[in-house]
Amino acid sequence: MKLKHKIYLFQLFFTAIVLSFIFFTYQSYKAHYSRDLEEYIQEKVEFYKEQFINSYTEAYAKFEQKKKLFYSIHQRARDLLLKDPNMDLQKLAFLLQREFHLQDIKIDIYLIDKKYVIYKTTFAKDLGFNLSVIKDAKEFLDRVTRDKNLIYVADFVSTDALNMEYKLYTYSYLSKNNYLELGFSDRSVYNSFQTLVKKNLMNSQSIKLYAIINKEQGYDYYPFLEKKNLTKSAFYKQMKHVPHGLKSYDEILSAYRSKKMIVEYRENYAFVTTVVFDHNMYKKTGYDNLVLQVKIDIASKVAALHHYQNIFYLSVILALLFLSLIYFMINHYFTKPIETILSSIHEKKEVDDPTLLAQNDELAIIAKEYNSLLHSLNREILSNRVLLEENKRFIADTVHQIRTPLTNIMMNSEMIKRQDKEQKSLNFIDQINASINMLTNSYEDLSYTISSDTIDYKPSLVDISKALQERVRFFETLAKVNFKTLETKLDDEIFFNINQIELERLIDNNISNAIKYAEPNSVITSILTKEGDSIVLVFKSFGKEIVDQERVFEKNYREDESKRGLGLGLNMVKNICKKYNIRYSLYYEAEQNIFTYIFKD
Repeated sequence: MKLKHKIYLFQLFFTAIVLSFIFFTYQSYKAHYSRDLEEYIQEKVEFYKEQFINSYTEAYAKFEQKKKLFYSIHQRARDLLLKDPNMDLQKLAFLLQREFHLQDIKIDIYLIDKKYVIYKTTFAKDLGFNLSVIKDAKEFLDRVTRDKNLIYVADFVSTDALNMEYKLYTYSYLSKNNYLELGFSDRSVYNSFQTLVKKNLMNSQSIKLYAIINKEQGYDYYPFLEKKNLTKSAFYKQMKHVPHGLKSYDEILSAYRSKKMIVEYRENYAFVTTVVFDHNMYKKTGYDNLVLQVKIDIASKVAALHHYQNIFYLSVILALLFLSLIYFMINHYFTKPIETILSSIHEKKEVDDPTLLAQNDELAIIAKEYNSLLHSLNREILSNRVLLEENKRFIADTVHQIRTPLTNIMMNSEMIKRQDKEQKSLNFIDQINASINMLTNSYEDLSYTISSDTIDYKPSLVDISKALQERVRFFETLAKVNFKTLETKLDDEIFFNINQIELERLIDNNISNAIKYAEPNSVITSILTKEGDSIVLVFKSFGKEIVDQERVFEKNYREDESKRGLGLGLNMVKNICKKYNIRYSLYYEAEQNIFTYIFKD
């Protein structure tokens, strides 16, 4: 990876860390804010619930202490009505107040017919109301129907749905299926309710309470804290009735059923709906539960969050500006100068950026040192180029000078061989010819190496079969004096587009190497076949396994250092194969090194 890419990667990594830290801090604050807001709402809700529960507990305790008094008052009222059934109820209430010295106690008197309908009362709003719709009232009226001589005092304190007063009711049987009900309310308790609840709740338009009654047919509920200018009959007709089995309920019933606090946030307020009691309260209050709806002002909390959000956005902007500044500085003072130097190195030219060279930092020093080294190198290259040209010219001249003596030696050797038939002389002549063949092969390799980068060796359609036979005949004498035998297995008339000289270099180097490295008294086999659209040329020789089968095709590489040579042959073969897309390979099998060349038409 390039250094500049590492720098960019580091910048990205550093940016990610900074932004992640800011984001993590913001998320942590939001989590803390959510917890704090939940606790704040919970505290508010618990405060409101506690206010009402305390008020109800106080009322229940006071009424519990006065149950015997209420029983006595009811007994006295019943006796008076039995004596005078047509007695005015307001007068009766006044007599009871005076007789029992009741100062804070208010008495409401109800006369009820056999259908449990109130037909006469001191509390006008209850006139005509059928008490059978109220579960606890009906239960007590049923009891006194069975136990006509008993007086029943209610087990719990009720809250009147119309005037919101705490009341305790007593029941008894009069005559001819007529019933007497007394409702007692304590002004001191009512005043306490006013101070503890009304002051904190009813004066606030943000607070609502709903009484929930769970009946067989469904749910009934009504606003609990509102005074109603209706008769009780009209009120019960307007009460909300929700049947069981609905797929969805409003927030009030949802909170009642789930016993969970439902919170909805809108702008600067939290709208909370939750039950007041943790369990069913019917046997203590006459309704199953109360649902509190409260609108809590959370403007200060929201403002704090918005303030922190603004800080977060500002932090992100400042961080990005800071990171952009760092990027600009690194790019201007580090990355760009490095790129300038690298570009000059790749283009092999001087660093000519005046801004960079005018600096006094390490990169400027490197640029100046590079320019100095480049000047020196260019002078050396020029000097070496001259020497190289002189060497090439010397080698070319030398090669050219070798050709004529070699040709003369070969011609004279043939003349001697034809005239002198003695076996001993022929052996010497074969040695001379073998040496000449070796020199000729080396000469041809050297000549091709020198000229391959200046002469364009153009391909033509060559008979590989014929070329292979000729080269094998050429090396027969060399093989003979090295105690090796050349053998060919080839198909006739196999043609391929290749330069004749380059084909000979490929064949000659494989055969000459085989003669040099093969075991004495072994057979060297050259195989040429046509397989489909491919031409396969194989050279096999018995000998030691070539261990490094890849490096053997590299320039100046020899596995056996004891065998001297130019080290150019197989590298030359490799370059010829690349030029003509000839696939080459080497493997060892049956104690033979096998070179394979596949020519594709």
